[in-house]
Amino acid sequence: MSNQRSRRIRAVAALCLPVAALAAYAGDEDTMTNFGTVLNFENPLIHPIHVSADGTRLFVVDNSDARLSVFDVTTPSGPILIKEIPVGVEPVSVRPRTSDEVWVVNHTSDSVSVVSLSQGLVTDTIQVEDEPCDVVFAGSPQRAYVSVAGSNQVRVFDVTTHVQIATIAIAGVQPRSLVASADGSKVYVAVAISGNKTTIVPAGAAPPPPNPTNPNAGASPQTGIIVDIDDPNYAGVIQYTLPDNDVAEIATATNSVGRYFQGVGTTLWGLAIHPTTGDLFVANTDARNLVRFEPNLRGHAVDNQVSKIDITSGQVTKFDLNPGLNYAVLPNLPAKATALAQPTDVVFNAAGTAYYVAAFGTDRVAKMNASGAILSRIEIGPATGSSVDPKTKKGPRALALHPSGTRLYVLNRISNTISVVNTANDTVNLEVSVGGFDPEPLTTKQGRGFLYDAKLSGNGTMSCASCHVDAETDREDWDLGDPEGDPEDIPDPSNTYGTIAMHPMKGPMFTQTLRGLAGNTPLHWRGDRSNFEAFNSTFQKLMGGTQLSAVDMKTFSDFMMTVVFEPNPNMNLDRSLPASLNGGNPTLGKDLYKVGTASTPIGSCNNCHHLPLGTGSKIVNKTVLTQSQGLKVPQLRTAYKRLGFDNATGAAALTGFGFGHDGIHPTVESFLSNPATFGALASNPIDQKNIAAFVMCIDTGTPPAVGYTRTVTATNANNASITADVNTLIAQANLLDVDLIAKGKTDGALHGFYYVPALGKFQSDKGAYGPFTWTELKTKILAGGILSVMAVPLGSGHRMGIDRNMNGVPDAEEGSISSFEDFGNATPPCAGDIYLSSNSPSSEGNSNFAFICTHLTPNQPAFLLLGFGEGSEPPVHLYGMDFWVDITTPPVVILNMPADDLGFGYLKLPLPMNAPYVDLPFCAMAVTLNPCAPSGVAGSQGVRFEITTAN
Repeated sequence: MSNQRSRRIRAVAALCLPVAALAAYAGDEDTMTNFGTVLNFENPLIHPIHVSADGTRLFVVDNSDARLSVFDVTTPSGPILIKEIPVGVEPVSVRPRTSDEVWVVNHTSDSVSVVSLSQGLVTDTIQVEDEPCDVVFAGSPQRAYVSVAGSNQVRVFDVTTHVQIATIAIAGVQPRSLVASADGSKVYVAVAISGNKTTIVPAGAAPPPPNPTNPNAGASPQTGIIVDIDDPNYAGVIQYTLPDNDVAEIATATNSVGRYFQGVGTTLWGLAIHPTTGDLFVANTDARNLVRFEPNLRGHAVDNQVSKIDITSGQVTKFDLNPGLNYAVLPNLPAKATALAQPTDVVFNAAGTAYYVAAFGTDRVAKMNASGAILSRIEIGPATGSSVDPKTKKGPRALALHPSGTRLYVLNRISNTISVVNTANDTVNLEVSVGGFDPEPLTTKQGRGFLYDAKLSGNGTMSCASCHVDAETDREDWDLGDPEGDPEDIPDPSNTYGTIAMHPMKGPMFTQTLRGLAGNTPLHWRGDRSNFEAFNSTFQKLMGGTQLSAVDMKTFSDFMMTVVFEPNPNMNLDRSLPASLNGGNPTLGKDLYKVGTASTPIGSCNNCHHLPLGTGSKIVNKTVLTQSQGLKVPQLRTAYKRLGFDNATGAAALTGFGFGHDGIHPTVESFLSNPATFGALASNPIDQKNIAAFVMCIDTGTPPAVGYTRTVTATNANNASITADVNTLIAQANLLDVDLIAKGKTDGALHGFYYVPALGKFQSDKGAYGPFTWTELKTKILAGGILSVMAVPLGSGHRMGIDRNMNGVPDAEEGSISSFEDFGNATPPCAGDIYLSSNSPSSEGNSNFAFICTHLTPNQPAFLLLGFGEGSEPPVHLYGMDFWVDITTPPVVILNMPADDLGFGYLKLPLPMNAPYVDLPFCAMAVTLNPCAPSGVAGSQGVRFEITTAN
């Protein structure tokens, strides 16, 4: 289309933007593109890429844009993006169930989207609170097994009715990755944060710590000690057990756990089944937190490995991914050049003779044999060998091998791309984008690599994320005291306690989350880091590398400030408190938290843990805390995630550490039981339980409605639960807590909608269509439509609902790609009208460019009509359809575009550099045999486009 026409369309469409978006639109280009609308939850990708069994389709979750991307891989070496289907917030896993039905697991939405490929939309949304991670299909009859990390469960669903039929408790923290045995009789579950049988001995029962070697430091304070649960020296102190359940085996016949496998690793990611032996292979890291003090852990905090589980005997064999490495040598450039860090996925070839491992931390994929020998290392990112550049890091997170065995697809988390590896020579031949548009701002793209890049360590084996797993925590204690360190005097920012003396022998401390750091300075358990940039010394002191430049550390800090908490699952959808939780009353607990009692020496909880953040800047004197050292008031917004430690006699704990800086308290109630600090509250179990119930519900800052979705169809539109939930979401949008969108099909066409509170109506992705009230949309649904109504973060609704790339042109008016403009209508108006678009921009040099068409007649001939001119006005009407391309004036090209068994067709037309006809206007439409048409032939709408000059 001409530049003048392009500008006119954008100007008209911009009039429909909400006032807030128009204000943001006036900023610089980066702000204008993103409008600050992308919340960064930094969620873990579990099984985000999958090849169909017949080798024709590659499914990839587009985590940043809440979509499922579908690629044609009939030619394995050249994936072609053919569909992008909106799903829930933060999709992390995808599995096809049939040739048409695909299930996508949405981590933040707490849901599973059931997707129809032929319809290009979500047909049902299954709620599976909290933090679902993966899904597999197994059993007879077939059922869906969904891992639910937040509740330590696997939930089982009927694949037809989507009704939950079983709940399987997993005795471990955060079950995530799933795999099913070949016969479907077993489902295996990797417990992501399974621990390593380490726990805490309280300071009162621990031996005196060694004194520092630095004579200026003075005697070491008495602290607790990290021990193995089976250490006989502490048998009289530790009266509980810690099973260390790493992988669970579920029998699908009974939907029960038959056995657990122990000793696999500390933090577990992907797992795979050997295709001939049935043995399990698990990508994991093993924490070395029994090693005491920072100098002794320098450059070697974790071991990177793949663990093999003999499925018959249960014996575990560990394959070190960095065999023979001399960790004492720092810096170690030869080690960096070959290091494999943070393994996150494993995939076997069909014969089982080799498997590939994604080394997320070092931008490599390793090829290994079944005995654990490394056969080759494949460089994925541009910083090869020992070179390092976190800003250009790719981040290979997950793998999928084409059934032909000729190509390996590598999903790169950080660059949001797919690398195509030729398995004949183990080299990257091609890299393609996951989706047609990436909404993440430059701050996120450039800064994310610093969290995960293990090459920033002295030998390439550890990154910040080795312990702060996906910006969260490994739920382990570490003693990072420094016997050679100097004492520090840290001023209390609140001026309550003056200057606090900090000893270098700090003792065991629980790994804190890196979410929600913005506005919470000072940082760390002791408040001895004035801001995030003050952690720069960690790259040298703990990781054995060199400190970042001030510019790079600022880039890293800016990224970390974008990472936010997920919604608190214990709150109600409307942000209110539940009536009860864990035997307590959160509402009464909130009153006690805010006001306290006269007998509490330190006053109310809110005096230190200020709401809404549940923290403060105060560093509290050790005397007040009855501790051996002063501590900064920690945040409480993820207290609900720290349950699982139980030190009662005879108890079986899920994790070795609980509440407090060193994790010695199993519950909030236990923490409140110190009479020196809490007075009479320490002996009032009812008040303690009520306060604890409220602490478990503290608002994380992300409204609980974010991501919540109801898919509304003609069969359920009048259900009371649907009505109540949609009304609640509309109310939350009216309160400006969330934005509200709807995606699906109305009046026979795919559409998106964005709810505008000022209008009380849903604005559509097409200027002349709507706006509509919910009642009007419901009428369209009852007439055969389907819509998934979803709450999204405030400020993101316009982008996610109706203008994906925020260029001012509503989505339906530009097709799937910004250089395309629809005109006319499909004829005759059959159910599921034929729709023509493209998979990527029509710019010169785009070798992947293709026309794509939906709702063709399955397995029937179809054709693309391509010409320079539009049809006449009114259009020529032949064979019962309108021709939107001028068929009377040559040249008109007719190209074959046959439909597959789902009614999908595509035609690849690579556009070379210096392509002819640049900037000339083209028109196209699709024609197919169609039984609904009076003459047996039907056509699509018309599209205008031009081949644009490459940027």
